Amino acid sequence: MMAGAATPVAIDSAVEWQLILGQAPSGEKSEAVKLLELVAAGQYCEVLRSEAAASFFGTSLSEDSNEDVKALVADHDAQAYIETRLRAERSTNATYERQLEILAIGVASLYVFMQSGWTGPLLDIEGADLLPQGCRAATAELRTKAMQSLVEDGEEVYALTTRPLFLVFALAIFGSDALFTDVKSARWWRARSLLMQQKILDNPADTLRTAIYETMDAQAADLPPLDSWRELHARFNLEKGLVFHWYQENTKPQESFKAAQEASNFQWTLSGALGRRTKFQEFDVSHLVVFAESAAQVGGSAVADGDDADAVAPTPKALALNDDTMLETVAFKQTGSDAVPVQKNLSVIDQCILLAYCLNVKNMNPQDGLTTEEMVPYVRRVLENANNWMVHTMALLLRTRLEGHKSRTVERSCLQLQALVDQFPLEESTPAERMLHVFSIELPPKWEMERELGERFVSLGATRSALDIFERLEMWEDAISCYQMMEQPKKAEAIIEARLKVTPRSPKLHCLLGDIRADPAYYELAWSLSEGRYARAMRSLGAHYFKLGEWVKAIECYHRALAINSLFENSWFVMGCAAMRAEDWDQAVRAFSRVTSLDHENGEAWNNLASVYVRQKKKREAWRALREAIKQHYDNSKIWENYMFISTDLGEFQEAMHSMERVLESRWDKAGEKSQVVDVGVLEILVDAVTTPDMKDASGHPAANHAPRLTQLLNSITAKVATNPGVFACAARLAAARGAFRKALDYRLKAYRCMLHHPRMADDEAIFKYTVQRALELVQAYIDLGPKFEAPRMAEADDEEATEGGAVAEQATVVCKDWAYQARMTLKTLIGRTKNNFEDTPLHDSLKQRLEEVTALAQA
Repeated sequence: MMAGAATPVAIDSAVEWQLILGQAPSGEKSEAVKLLELVAAGQYCEVLRSEAAASFFGTSLSEDSNEDVKALVADHDAQAYIETRLRAERSTNATYERQLEILAIGVASLYVFMQSGWTGPLLDIEGADLLPQGCRAATAELRTKAMQSLVEDGEEVYALTTRPLFLVFALAIFGSDALFTDVKSARWWRARSLLMQQKILDNPADTLRTAIYETMDAQAADLPPLDSWRELHARFNLEKGLVFHWYQENTKPQESFKAAQEASNFQWTLSGALGRRTKFQEFDVSHLVVFAESAAQVGGSAVADGDDADAVAPTPKALALNDDTMLETVAFKQTGSDAVPVQKNLSVIDQCILLAYCLNVKNMNPQDGLTTEEMVPYVRRVLENANNWMVHTMALLLRTRLEGHKSRTVERSCLQLQALVDQFPLEESTPAERMLHVFSIELPPKWEMERELGERFVSLGATRSALDIFERLEMWEDAISCYQMMEQPKKAEAIIEARLKVTPRSPKLHCLLGDIRADPAYYELAWSLSEGRYARAMRSLGAHYFKLGEWVKAIECYHRALAINSLFENSWFVMGCAAMRAEDWDQAVRAFSRVTSLDHENGEAWNNLASVYVRQKKKREAWRALREAIKQHYDNSKIWENYMFISTDLGEFQEAMHSMERVLESRWDKAGEKSQVVDVGVLEILVDAVTTPDMKDASGHPAANHAPRLTQLLNSITAKVATNPGVFACAARLAAARGAFRKALDYRLKAYRCMLHHPRMADDEAIFKYTVQRALELVQAYIDLGPKFEAPRMAEADDEEATEGGAVAEQATVVCKDWAYQARMTLKTLIGRTKNNFEDTPLHDSLKQRLEEVTALAQA
C-alpha cells in the first residue's frame, strides 16, 4: 500500500478551499494536512521531497524491478509514467487523505512551475530529481519530451520555458478525475494548470479553451455555500472572467467580474473630483477618480486577507516620476465641500477585482486616449495601498502600459518595466505571498515582460537594445523584425540558418526562413516536418496563395490550418474573402460566421456575411447580419446604404427610412459624396408602398402607417437637396396622396425648375427628354390639383393629415386660381427655349400638342 494511506483520518473538506485561499488548513494534523500546510507556506520543494511524493513518483524504484520505470527510461515520457502511477493509486481505492496528498503534490508541482517563470524567486529543484534514479541523467531528453507533450493544436511551447516537467506533472495529476472521487476542488486546479499550459503556447488553442471553459463550469457546481465562503466565490468568478479576457471574449468578462464583486461585498464607483496634475497649475480641474470600499469581512477573512494594514511589508520598487512639470499623481482638493475624502485600505481580493475592471475598460472601448484616461484611476486606487507583492506588481505593470505613450511619462514607463523584470530573482517577498493571488491577476510570465520591454525599446527607437533582448529570449520573429527595421535582412536570414543547424527539424524556423525569402517551399517543408500538425505553415501558405489570387488553393490551406486550431479569427476572415472571390458561397458563410462567433464585434465580417447571404438570396439573414455590422461601424455610410436596400426589399420601411437618413447625414458634409446622398429609386418604392391601398410592411401592418415618418424624411431631404428633381417628384406624389395639394404642386414646380435651369438642357437630348417629362408632370399637376379646394395650414402643421379627399372645408380656397395660365406658360417657356435645337422632333411636337390640349381645356 502507498505511503500515507495506512491509517484513515477524518479530515474536514474545508482544507481544500483553504488551500485555494492560501490559508493554513484547520483540523487534525494528519500527513495530508501537513503537506497542505507546507503548500500554504510556500515550501513547495519540501512537499515534493516528502515521503508521500517519493512514494507517488516512485523515486526509489529501479529500472530492473519495474516495467513502468523501464518504459520511462526508454522513451522519457514523464506524462505517460505519471498517468501509470495514477492508475495504480486508483486501483487501491485511495482514501480521502491520500487524495489530498496527491492534490498537494500536484499543487506544489504547479506552483514550482509558476515560481520558475512567473513569480520568482529562483528555485533549486528539477523535475528529474523526483523521478526514478535510472532517468535522472536524461534531463535534456525529459525536457524535450515534456515540451512536446505540452504542444496543443499545433501551437508550439515557448522554447525557453523553465521547468516544463512540473507543469506536465500537474496536468497529469489534475486530469485524473477518476482518482479525485472525494476531492471537490480538483477541477479548479485542473483549469488553472490548463491556463498555464495555454500561456506558454505561441497562440490560443481551441482545445484548451474548450477544456478550461468546461472544467470551470463543472467546478461551479461543486463550490461550497456562498455565505460561508465569499472570498472563494469572488476568486472563482474573478478567475473565470480573466480567462474570458485572455481569450478576448470581450463581452463575457463583465458578468463574471460583477459576480466576483457581489460575492466580495465590494462597493466602488467611478466619479469625478477636482484636482491638479501639474506643479504650476493655479486652478483645480475635474479628474476621474475611483471611490472604493471593501466589506469588513470577506468570507471569514479580514480586510487585506488577514494582513495588518499597518504592518510594514516589502513592496515592489515603484519609481518616482521626477518630472519638472507633472506631479507624481493627481493632487485632489482636500478642503471644502467638494474635497476628496481619504479612502480606507482595500482587501487584496478587492484590489484584484478593481484591476480586472480596469482591463475590462479596454475590452469594452476603442484603443484611444480617452480609454487610457479612464483606466488610470483604477490603477491609482490600487497603488495607494501595497497589500500584496504580486498585486502591486500587476498595478505597476498596468501603469507602465498606460504611461508608455506619453512623452512626459515614457521614461518612467521603461525604467519601471525594467525594475519589474529585475525584481524576479529577489527574495524580498516570500513565495507564499507572491503566489497568494497570482491567479486573480493577469500577470504575464517573466519572458513576456522582457519581450514587452523590448517592444518598448523599439517604440523609442532603441532597436539594437530591443534586438539584444529578443535574441537572448530566442524570440526570432521579433528579432527578424528588428533586423528589417535596421535594414539588415541578410543578418536575419543568417541567424535563422544558424539556428537551423542546431534544430534542423524545427517547423517554426523553416516558416521564418520562408517569410524572409518569400519562398512557399519552406512552408511546405515545415508542414512535412511537423507531420501535418504545425498549423502556422498552412496559414502562411494560405496567405501566399491568397496574394497570388489562387483562391481555391488558399481555401484549402486555411482549411487544413483551421482544422488543427480554429481560434485564428484573421485566418477565417481571409478564407471567407477567398471563398467570396471563388464564389463558394457556402464556404464563405461558414468562414464569416466563425469570425463573428470568435469576435461578435467584427463589423467587416458581418458586412461580408451579409453580402454572401444576398448572393444566396437569403435577404432576411443578410438584413440581420447588416444590423450587427452597423453596431460596429455606425458611421459607415456604405453599410447603411446596403442595409437600406435590404430593408426596402423586405418591407422594413421604418428601418429603410432610418437608413436613408443616416446616409444623408454621413455624406452631406463630404464634398465628393453629395451627389450620392439620396437614392431616388428607394424613395420611389417607399412612396409607392405608403400610397398603395392594402400594401403591408414586414410586420403585416398597413404600409400607410409609415406616411407621417416618410413625410418627415422628405422634408429633411428637400431642405438640403435642392437640385434633384427625382426627390421633389417623390415628395409631390406623397403630398398629393395625403391631401396636401398646394405642397404637391410646389414640389412639382421645383422638380421642373431643377431641369429647366440645367446648363445643358437646350442642347443635350437626354436632358431635354427628362425636362419634358418633368414639364408634363407639372402641367398635369396644375390640371389635377389647381382647381381643388384646400384649407390653408400653418407651416408646423404640414405633417398633419389634410382634409380627406380634398373636400371643401371652412375657409378653404382654390389651390391655384390661374392653374390654366400657369400650365400654358410652363409649356410655352420650354418650347421657346428649346426651339433652336429640338424643333420638329417628336418630343418638341409633343409639347406643342399638350399646349393645344391645355388651351382647349381652359377655354372649356
